[in-house]
Amino acid sequence: MTERANRRIVTDPDPSGEFLIARSRVFERLGLLLVVMPVVFLFLKHYFQQRAEAIYKPTMALVNSQDETVQAKEVCRVKDDQITEASGLAASYQHADSFWIHNDSGDQPRLFLVDSKGKTRLIAEVKDAKAYDWEDMCSFRKDETSYLLIADTGDNGRVRNGSDTACRLYLLEEPKDELDSKKVRTIKLPVVSTIEFTYPDGPVDCESLAVDVEQNQILLVSKTDPFQCHVFSIPLELKEKKRSVKATAVRQIGMAWATGMDVSPDGRKMVIVNPLSGVLVERQKDESWSDAFSRQAMPLTLPARAQGETVCFSTDGARIYLNSEGQNQPLWVMPVPAE
Repeated sequence: MTERANRRIVTDPDPSGEFLIARSRVFERLGLLLVVMPVVFLFLKHYFQQRAEAIYKPTMALVNSQDETVQAKEVCRVKDDQITEASGLAASYQHADSFWIHNDSGDQPRLFLVDSKGKTRLIAEVKDAKAYDWEDMCSFRKDETSYLLIADTGDNGRVRNGSDTACRLYLLEEPKDELDSKKVRTIKLPVVSTIEFTYPDGPVDCESLAVDVEQNQILLVSKTDPFQCHVFSIPLELKEKKRSVKATAVRQIGMAWATGMDVSPDGRKMVIVNPLSGVLVERQKDESWSDAFSRQAMPLTLPARAQGETVCFSTDGARIYLNSEGQNQPLWVMPVPAE
């Protein structure tokens, strides 16, 4: 072997040695990651838990609800094949033991009056209304008149910001029509007032609507993760035929994916639900809802529902009713828990 070749053998790096060194460095870095990652995870967990408890204390109990003292009972099953995606529920003030229901997006602008046996008694087609994405409704009494308010507010893509797709609320006087025991009548129901509105910081997905008659407020809750959920308000006005307003942000709350809400007839209790659970918030006399949310809310144990999006109080405020999307779904009732 020549001297030159001998020199090359001696001075060329050993490939297997380089590999061992590189592999050792990889394992060192992996070991460092294994040490650091649990610390980072615990820090982030502690940070977000502290943030949630400090800012969203009112509804944090929703996550760990273990209260089994309040049991819901099935009233009936809604038997109408046309009701396939119940997204709004409201107790009727004009027809005892009956409820107004509307479908989710894709249906006509219409309401179904269903009795406590699950039978449809009346269909009301809402005149001069669009059904872009109806998501909730409520009933209330004001000045000896019964009203229905419908929320066309669904906005999964957060794109509703123009005149054609604006979020709208439709105010109706609840019909007093006599019910036919032999057939289901269809009536035309005029809109008393249309409210087009926007939110303070751009489009919001909302599936929850209620009216507080004591404070003359329309209330809405956004459907989002608990770190971005807000309560909004709009002044209640019964006489204007059409108006455009900007909703006011009331408070940030820790409610995850709210799908329905209602306020009791006396304006003192608010129920908010999502598909899994719910909370009850109580407001004292002369107290704002913002202040009411500063206290711990009461967690509610709700029945398992296929896709629970609806809730309402009874007309006397003593009971809570719930329903679900899908055909032949149960109508549930539960007493309002004591304080």
